[in-house]
Amino acid sequence: MERVAVILNPLAGNGKLNNIKDQVERILEDTFSEVTIYQTTDAGDGATYVKQVANQVDLIVAAGGDGTIHEVINALAPLPARPAFAIIPGGTSNDFSREIGMLQQPLKAAQQITNKKTKWIDVGQSNDHYFLNFWGIGLITQVSETVDNNSKQNMGRLAYYLRTIQTLGKRRSFHIDLSTPDYEITDDAVMVIVGNGSYTGGIRAFFPEANIEDGLLDVLIIKEASLQAFWSMLQSRVGIEDGYPEGIIALQASEIRIDATPKQAIDCDGERGSVTPSTISVLPKHIEMVIG
Repeated sequence: MERVAVILNPLAGNGKLNNIKDQVERILEDTFSEVTIYQTTDAGDGATYVKQVANQVDLIVAAGGDGTIHEVINALAPLPARPAFAIIPGGTSNDFSREIGMLQQPLKAAQQITNKKTKWIDVGQSNDHYFLNFWGIGLITQVSETVDNNSKQNMGRLAYYLRTIQTLGKRRSFHIDLSTPDYEITDDAVMVIVGNGSYTGGIRAFFPEANIEDGLLDVLIIKEASLQAFWSMLQSRVGIEDGYPEGIIALQASEIRIDATPKQAIDCDGERGSVTPSTISVLPKHIEMVIG
């Protein structure tokens, strides 16, 4: 692991990564023989750089927020031969970087990368999209557009969920048909979450015991009747110690097929763009990841 490409979003974290990019480069150059930084300017630049350099480097580092990470992993995951992957967190939530033990100060995270400690981690796939953390429909997408920028900066994606607590009276249930190799579920719900990692909005929220190397995805189906208890737990920012509240269906699967009536917009790691139906699967130990 000697040749490194750093795909850096200079706007992440209100520009903090742009201010320290030279320091990041020097830290990495102390260990790696070749370090090149590629700065993004427009949406899609990260994916373009991955395609250009993936067969020329041993490690790709995504330096930015969750959106940057999502863009890079979606370009990296479908490649037949993939370099190792690392994250320098630079956004507000930085969820998957927390999952793999990266320190949240970018320069300290860069130093961690020089240790070259890795593990092979699972990646989720939804149709033609990939995710590291979660796939969701329902309230998780319905309220995201109502969160103001100040709340998002101050609280990260957790603001989405606290906003949901405030809008419980406006919830909209939908019908789901969900199947896995072991389950067939037909029911009404207000939210369905499929998780790989355990952090959401900077806290261990939906899946505090998730395992990113077990070859399984965690599924939560949240019914309207159980929503208030669930959000009360979430608002307290504590993990689930004694199981989920009554009325929440929890299961694990390696593949999930789901349809919804009416069709639901899909949120993959905070990014939207597709709708149900969806086939969701796990790609076991698909990416070699530098960890903290």
